[in-house]
Parts: sequence; C-alpha cells; structure tokens
Amino acid sequence: MSETKRILLVRTDRIGELLLTTPAMRAMRQAFPQAKISIIVNPSSADVVEGSPYVDSVIRFDAKGKNVNFIEKLKFLMMIKRSNFDLVVIFNPSKFFNVLTFLAGIPIRVGYNRKLGFLLSHKIEDKKYLCEKHEVEYNLDLVMLIGAKPDNKTPYLPLDDATEERIKDIFKFNAINEDDLLVAVHPATSNPDKMWPSDRFAQISDDLINEFGVRVILIGGKEEARVTNEVKTKMKNSVLDLTGALSIKGLGLILKRCLFLISNDTGPVHISAAVGTPTVVLFGEERPGGSSKRWGPYGEGHSVISKPKVRDITIEEVYEVARKRVIELCRKN
Repeated sequence: MSETKRILLVRTDRIGELLLTTPAMRAMRQAFPQAKISIIVNPSSADVVEGSPYVDSVIRFDAKGKNVNFIEKLKFLMMIKRSNFDLVVIFNPSKFFNVLTFLAGIPIRVGYNRKLGFLLSHKIEDKKYLCEKHEVEYNLDLVMLIGAKPDNKTPYLPLDDATEERIKDIFKFNAINEDDLLVAVHPATSNPDKMWPSDRFAQISDDLINEFGVRVILIGGKEEARVTNEVKTKMKNSVLDLTGALSIKGLGLILKRCLFLISNDTGPVHISAAVGTPTVVLFGEERPGGSSKRWGPYGEGHSVISKPKVRDITIEEVYEVARKRVIELCRKN
C-alpha cells in the first residue's frame, strides 16, 4: 500500500462520532504522509475537520438529506469515481457507502463486515455493540488493518484565529474577565433517554454560583433552545446563554476557557475533551450500545457519573463531583 496516493475516509454521523475518529485520521496521515486524504462528512459536522492537518479536503454529503434524490446520489457516485481513490475507510457501517465505493471502483475498501460488508476488500467483525472498549479504539482497529500505527490517540479539534477573535468579542460584550471562573453547562441532548432533568441542571448551576461565584455558560444547538430556556427560567441567578450562537470551533474555544463542562452524554463532551477541558458527564448505561466505556470522554481528568437510568443520578451526586472539581482546579491555577 506504499503506492497509495488518494485516500477517502467516510464518517457521516454526528459531531461526537467524527471527533472520536480524528485519532484514526492522524494515524492515516502518519502512515501515508504523501497521499491526498479526503473525508466525507455530514454537513452539520464539517467544522470538526475543516482546517485539520490530517485531511486535504472535506466533502459534505448527507445521503439521508431531504433534497438528496436518486439523481443526486448518482451524481455523487460519478464524482467519487472520477476522483480515482486508491483506498477508502468507512468508519460507520453503511449500506449506501459500501455499495457506492464498490461501484466507484475503489480497489481497497476497508470497513465492517455488516450492511453488505461482503462488498469490502478488507473488513473486520463489528463488535461495537458489545462496548468492550472506547469508540476511539474501534476506529483505530480499522486503520491498523491496513498498516497504520497510532502513536497519539487524543481526539483533535482544529481552532482558528478568526473564531478566537469572535469569542474574545463575546467575552468582552458580556463583561467576562480573564480571572472569572467559568463553568459550561449543556443540559440538552437529541435522545430523551440520555437527558438529565432541566430543574437539576438549574439547581447545580445555582449552587455553584452561590458557593464559588462562578459564571455559568449555557451551551447547545439552536434546536436545543427550549431546554436551555427551561434551565434559565428555573434558576435564581443569571447566566450567559450562548445556545445556538456558536460554531463547533467557537464552542471549542469557549470550552477551552472553562474550568469544566457539566453535560449529558452528547457531542460537546468530546469537543471539551479534545480541547483539554475536564468534563463531568451524566450517563444512563442501560441503553443498547450506550456504555460510557465506549462513549465516555476520552483521556484523563474526566468524571463520569453513571446509573442504569440517567434520571436516577441525584443532584447531590453531581454537585459533590462538581464542587471538588472547582476546588481542585482553582488550586492548580
């Protein structure tokens, strides 16, 4: 495979999943330093890899998009075929991409032996559902199949100067100073089974403000505004609400400035881990494939609080962890 010149990576699910694929992307760049590497991603996740040193181009495509009909899929197939890729790695099992890359004539097709996996040239059994190890490790298994040897397994989010200037403006406008203690709170998630009640997030936020004088920043996508509004209305103190106001890189820069993030099991947890900010994550473990062993924040310095149902986690349990976090981090700083 030393002659490989054009590589295609495929990861078209959500932000967190794509971030947890970045160590595998890094390993591919190290294994094939002269190759041109492209990646297909969901348009909503593209900011995760824009500007990454591990890829040369980002292809946005959502096969399940409302406006993506048969003709659009055929055009996409022809574009991939014309690109003359030598090798493709499909990180999320997909009938569509297994078929597409086969029809595009890509010689080396790497992925999991499911969802028409017989169309792949190199495949491994998909045991992700067993949650025996972290998603980062599962992704690395695929690229190790073709000779990549990872030496750094840390997820990576590229940040840029223009976004950093915008975040400085947000801080200035909201009178946030360099010595302010910031705690980010992400109370929403796309899956109701993963959501800790909003009144508990409100209580935790108020308690941290009252005891330590922290500034709480509420974060989330614009589609999560209802939940963050619930938290705000149930709080006695004021907060900075940046729901729907940030790009992925912008959120990364906000989190980089925070002491830690308190969150449900969702994408911002992995953004926080990627920029080196500790997390306090609330997990409901009984969901199939939803184990914190597979989906928890990757790396050291994080706190995972888990029970079979996330609603069974008490305010006292979370506050005890959060309180210790503030004290520990203030001592370090």
